[in-house]
Amino acid sequence: MKCPQCGKDNGADVQICVYCGNLLVDPNGASTRTLDDADFEEGVPKWGSARFNARTNLILGIEGEPRTLIYDATDIEELVIGRADPKTGDAPEVNLSEFAALDKGVSRRHAAIVRRDGSLYLMDMSSANGTYLNGQRLVPQQPRVLRDGDDIRLGHLTVRITFEKA
Repeated sequence: MKCPQCGKDNGADVQICVYCGNLLVDPNGASTRTLDDADFEEGVPKWGSARFNARTNLILGIEGEPRTLIYDATDIEELVIGRADPKTGDAPEVNLSEFAALDKGVSRRHAAIVRRDGSLYLMDMSSANGTYLNGQRLVPQQPRVLRDGDDIRLGHLTVRITFEKA
């Protein structure tokens, strides 16, 4: 299927363009069911929401770990995710070293979460083992919208993204 936004070819079963993140249009022209706006509370994050309000935490849940990492989503400009450099000790803002990041193939500066226009985006920083958003490999340096409930994989380390009211 060809993306109407960037013009790149995607697989036939792909619903979101792997190059630009644009939602691909159904070639059969199936119409979308209309929902009643009264069913949704404005400004409250729901599963799958890309927006958050002024008092929202971004929670990173590391697979197999009881502990979570919590950040104020409204304070994020760029949040680099990776592991510490064993020689210099330099570490990114989200240091996954204590979660066996080296053994799981996480680069020192693997990915970044950036805030733009009231949403958070995930961007692979040309990592050695790739960054995956809900199972789809990201194109390096091309941001993709993060939503509540998304799973990201950095090498072989999986992180669940959750937005929670502070």
